[in-house]
Amino acid sequence: MTENRLRLRNNSNIAIIGGGPAGSFFANDAIKNAKKLGINIQITIFNGKDFSQRGPSGCNMSAAVIASTLHAKLIKDGIILPKRIIRQEIKGYYFHTEEYGIELYKPEQSDKSSILAVYRGNGPLYSTHTESHSFDDYLLRHVIDQGVSLISEPVLDLNLSSNLDTPATIIYGKSGQQNKMEADLVVGAFGINSRMINKIEGLNFGYIPPKTIRTCQMEIPLDATFIKNSFKDNIQVFALGIKPFRFASMVPKDNYVTVSLVGSRDLTSNDLVDFINHPVVRKNLPHDWKLPEKFCKCLPKIALSHAKKPFADRFVIVGDASITRIFKNGLESAYITSQLAARAAFENGISNEDFDKHYYKPAHKLLAMDNKLGTIILAISDFVTKQNWLVKARLSYVKSRKGSWIANHLNKLLWNMATGDAPYKIILMQALNPVFQVILIPVTIKALIKDILGLIARRFGLKK
Repeated sequence: MTENRLRLRNNSNIAIIGGGPAGSFFANDAIKNAKKLGINIQITIFNGKDFSQRGPSGCNMSAAVIASTLHAKLIKDGIILPKRIIRQEIKGYYFHTEEYGIELYKPEQSDKSSILAVYRGNGPLYSTHTESHSFDDYLLRHVIDQGVSLISEPVLDLNLSSNLDTPATIIYGKSGQQNKMEADLVVGAFGINSRMINKIEGLNFGYIPPKTIRTCQMEIPLDATFIKNSFKDNIQVFALGIKPFRFASMVPKDNYVTVSLVGSRDLTSNDLVDFINHPVVRKNLPHDWKLPEKFCKCLPKIALSHAKKPFADRFVIVGDASITRIFKNGLESAYITSQLAARAAFENGISNEDFDKHYYKPAHKLLAMDNKLGTIILAISDFVTKQNWLVKARLSYVKSRKGSWIANHLNKLLWNMATGDAPYKIILMQALNPVFQVILIPVTIKALIKDILGLIARRFGLKK
């Protein structure tokens, strides 16, 4: 009975809390689904953040790299990003360890979609450009042009009635004023860093937010010519095998470089300074470069797990406050969850049971189950990158055999690790490929013997 009563019908109202990519993606899919069913719907996005602002106040705080897989989906949806939004088209990745490095190339050269570096807000604090660079703002304007309404005020509270016939109520406003709006469906696209998390948890319908860890990001202003010559359109990825960093990246964006750090614990500004001063990192900066007194930085949280029960009657959460791929492709996860939730709402219904069966379980199977394998891969990666002798021996061996099967296999493995283009299941299979491991056995043994002999020599003072 619930499924028959709770459905989107002609002139239904949808309220979306959050105007970032997850909210815009849901709105875009909702418009397409409504047209398919031949019904009219009213969509309102509530967005308290102004993406035209520079720095953290206008930014949803991420490295903001659009994977080629997501880029292909945007093109298919008719979302063509203008040049002012694309800060850099990425050619590939350069993978750094503490003692060695190797350039990675795109495995599927026939794929015409590109990796794009963008800004979520309107660029770094203290930047001086005049035109908008915000990817989030561009997506929001895209759905507004299709008839979506925007209320640029924060949502203060949400009421969900136990009476199935009673719409949900959005309470919003600023400067002490409160307004109300009823909605047949409310979509939570507010993100893991939003204060709305606590309010939704307090509604006591069973929602438990994902576990999180605090990361660190900064924007380094550099000469555009230096970035072009030094980075060569590559994202620099670091697996240095030192605490507390699990991995880090430097993303070129015309005249800025975005530094993103993920650790084994919550990171601080001091960790950022330690990373920047690491010798391997300094090689990617001008020799006389010094940390500016003022620069754009933030300490955003990222999800380490998935939420429990991110749905109720007339309510569903999408994006990283629901289910996302850990450490990789947050924007694409927002696209996937928004698409699944919109399809469930229009094709099946907006009841608790509908979202459980047709949204949460498929998303859980697609993303959350794969994340379990991701934790195994990351643990293996953490261990391997701490063994400098092993990493150097294997990478140098493969590099010397450029174009061979083993070189192409390792490139694809590291590429997928860096980009997230493949599911963790595929990455694990690539890492454990028996042919790959057998070929490297003699290399590993030789390197181990050399390392042991080196330790003995240093122990007895035979080698300076």
